[in-house]
Amino acid sequence: MNELKTQSSANENAEEKQFDIGFYIKALWRSKWKIVSFTFGVTVIAALLILRLPSIYEAKATLYIKKENATPVASNSAPSMDMGAREYLKTQFGILQSDSLALEVINELQLAKVTSEDKQLSTASDDSVVSILKQSLKDFVGAPQQLSTSEISAADIKLQQTLEWYKRNISIKPVAFTQLVNISFQSEDPQLAADVINTLGNAYINSFLSAKMEQTDKAIEWLQSRNVSVADELAMAENELQQFIRREQIVGSSNGMQSLNAETLRNLNERRLEVREQRIRLENILSQTKSSEILDTGVLSQFTESTVLQELGRAEREAENQFNEVNQRYGPKHPKYIAANTQLQQVRSRLSTRVQSELSDLTQKLANLKQTEASLQRELASAESEVLNDSGKEAELNRLKLNVARLSELNELISRRFKELDITSDFSSENARFIDQAKRPLYPVKPAKAKLLIVVIVLSSGFACFVVVLLTFLNNTYRRSVEIEEELKAKFLGLIPKVSTKKNQVLPLHIYFDKEYRLFSEAVKTIRTGHMLGQLNNNNVVTLVTSAVPSEGKSTTSCNLSFSFGQMDKVLLIDADLRKPSIAKRFGLPAYQQGLSDILNTGVDVESCIVPDSQSGIDILPAGHYTHNALELFAGDAFATLLEKLKHKYTKIVIDSAPCQAVSDTLVLAKLADTVIFVVKADSTKKQVVKSAVRRLREAGGIIEGVVLNAADVSKQDGEYSGYYDYYGYADTEKA
Repeated sequence: MNELKTQSSANENAEEKQFDIGFYIKALWRSKWKIVSFTFGVTVIAALLILRLPSIYEAKATLYIKKENATPVASNSAPSMDMGAREYLKTQFGILQSDSLALEVINELQLAKVTSEDKQLSTASDDSVVSILKQSLKDFVGAPQQLSTSEISAADIKLQQTLEWYKRNISIKPVAFTQLVNISFQSEDPQLAADVINTLGNAYINSFLSAKMEQTDKAIEWLQSRNVSVADELAMAENELQQFIRREQIVGSSNGMQSLNAETLRNLNERRLEVREQRIRLENILSQTKSSEILDTGVLSQFTESTVLQELGRAEREAENQFNEVNQRYGPKHPKYIAANTQLQQVRSRLSTRVQSELSDLTQKLANLKQTEASLQRELASAESEVLNDSGKEAELNRLKLNVARLSELNELISRRFKELDITSDFSSENARFIDQAKRPLYPVKPAKAKLLIVVIVLSSGFACFVVVLLTFLNNTYRRSVEIEEELKAKFLGLIPKVSTKKNQVLPLHIYFDKEYRLFSEAVKTIRTGHMLGQLNNNNVVTLVTSAVPSEGKSTTSCNLSFSFGQMDKVLLIDADLRKPSIAKRFGLPAYQQGLSDILNTGVDVESCIVPDSQSGIDILPAGHYTHNALELFAGDAFATLLEKLKHKYTKIVIDSAPCQAVSDTLVLAKLADTVIFVVKADSTKKQVVKSAVRRLREAGGIIEGVVLNAADVSKQDGEYSGYYDYYGYADTEKA
């Protein structure tokens, strides 16, 4: 017996290790519409999401970086670059990727506003679920803490977000073994993508030129830095002076000081400012004329109203045009050429003489303006001095005025020096230039919507197939005849198809005789035929119907198999499930109906307990009243004697017993029965449970004739059970 168990276990393990690829292909084919539906649903959802994805455009440009690092000649303090070409190029790549250039591009193009309007930055609140989950994950993995929004301003947050968005979309890649750099930028706005790259390249070039200019001349650096500060100091000094005058009420006060006509003082100041403005303008025009060494009547006419200069200028142009025409047609010795040349020289001589006269007049006028300005300044100072009347306020007022005058002269000096300085800078020695500037892209680079849809279709269908195969692999129940025959080593008698009923509705008792369920009837007849063919040479009368666990359909099988036998023989159906009987209730018998337990316990007459079923023609022996000693009743001689007595009266006896895994009653009945039909519910009972029940029956001495697969979904088996039921309607009894 132990050797049989070991051999059986080894065979089961060997069967389990086999992988039937055809079975899984059939499973996929059975679930094809589910797979197609799942794939279609996922594809539709993905298509809707993909269509909502914004189109991303990518602009590209190529920048050439020179190796030379020319230093302006005007500066002796510019640092020299003594590094290899490779290190220099790496440095330039780092500068291109620096935050300073990025911020310059962001500020120039106002990317913070653009990204906010286009919703390209995340605007989710810190209180959102996603943000909370992200923060929790960061806390769990030990990520650095981020400052709360109360510690930093909204502008800083927006700038930082814009900088991060910029870095995510910018790509700066050097071309190997060259001095070229490929720059690309991705954005939803194609024009913005091109503008960012061009602005970055220009900012990089300008930053280099600015650095060179800064190192070229320290004087320019000082003038540029001091120009603003001196102007601010001058404004502050003038403001301080005005506040002092108003605070001390120097003009028109009644504290013993000499009063001065405020109108006269204001007129003097206005005249002085007017003369000073004329003097500065005249100095600027004379400075321009002398520095350029060009006696241009257009320049002098700004300060003179002489019409003679304008007439001489027009005469010079006419003489010059006439001379050019004669020069093209005649030689130098021709009378017309000589006359035209003489006229041109005379006009130029007169013009030069007139210009010198005008310059002399302007110089004299400048001298007069200076004298007038000095005179007005002295008059104004004298008037103010009289107002102060040698008081302490005079000293403070003089100090403030001297400060204003000093700063004014310094500011004027800086402005004049800034204009007069000849900045000699090599602007042509740029460190980089565009080989190809970025242009507005015409087509988006992503998302590749068609490819994404194909990927979604492939992945969703693959996932659906994987789930089907996985569920099929993990399904540890019986669903195929080949599994039953190979693993249980028992004949497959047939199947009972699954009948769809409403919720909580019991299967009709006499469904076997209902023409609407002819497939069900034919399946039962197939089981009957298989049973009869196996018993041709045997006079077996008693057939035990059992299962491993409750609710597998053994009672339904017993009833319908009895109905099928009843069409050919005299049949008795015995309900031997004394613990949970169901036959009496199925046939509508009263609760007080005596039965098998009453016969075995009290010796009630057998004939009084047997109930005939008029519709099917079979007899029924119900379980009777409830008893606690069902196992003892079946193990005693009374039940065996009863079976022998009934065999003489009936051709076929069908016993509906209790599940063999639940109680041991069935093991005793299996010894008394001629054959055992084991019922297994498809896709329900675990294989280990079924194998254990079959093994217990065989160990108890039961002869398992075959296995019936109950509640099988024949519509999903694709011919797996062909021959075990009337699939093609061949048994239809209706005739034309």
